[in-house]
Amino acid sequence: MDHTDLLAEVMWQFYLTGRASVRVERDDGHRTREDIHWYFTTAREFPAHERAALRYARGDVLDLGCGAGRHSLYLQRRGLRVTAADRSLRMVELVRARGVRDARVVDACKRLPFDAGTFDTVLLLGNNLGFCGTEQKFRALLREAHRITRAEGRLIGTTRQPSATNPVHRAYLQRNLARGRAPGQLRLRLVTPQQTSDWFDLLLLAPTDVMRLAAKEKWHLTHVFSLENFEEGYAVVLEKF
Repeated sequence: MDHTDLLAEVMWQFYLTGRASVRVERDDGHRTREDIHWYFTTAREFPAHERAALRYARGDVLDLGCGAGRHSLYLQRRGLRVTAADRSLRMVELVRARGVRDARVVDACKRLPFDAGTFDTVLLLGNNLGFCGTEQKFRALLREAHRITRAEGRLIGTTRQPSATNPVHRAYLQRNLARGRAPGQLRLRLVTPQQTSDWFDLLLLAPTDVMRLAAKEKWHLTHVFSLENFEEGYAVVLEKF
């Protein structure tokens, strides 16, 4: 099953019942439990790096990989015109049910179905900077975001620096290097009590990686907001040049 569709079903279950269970499994067997409530948080519950970065959202906003729509709803209530987008139809149906006025099915890792200069701000929150899975695809997404934004366009996103301090994660990074993959390229799948998703890649990036790759696609890294450390997570603001 497509991982975005399985995540959408889990979110629908949580939305309707207040309960849902899903694990994230890495291809070396490492497992973590996903906190579905996190996708339904309000602005008061947003982590500090998201709150800081969202102050830079302006104008017409495209929320790519919108999930349950928490950021779209927040910015919509602030009076911004927001288009929420997700590749899963079920996720888009959930976002609409929660009150987002403009929600569309869009695969962010392909050519975006918007004209040049349509938006002022593009959001890639919730570790979405690397959700296309590779550096090449990340650069393609940056090019598309550059095309569809206006002259003073901004991109706001979050990711985490690959962990070299935790021995379990460090061994995984070393294995990636031996296989010719980017150190922070994670191979993951979602597992519920009933179903298992397809495998997918998530690319974690250090701030210097974001700066390097963004510059190649005509984006400046202008602001960085970290949690306690970059391995826990950080937000960036990119501006066009």
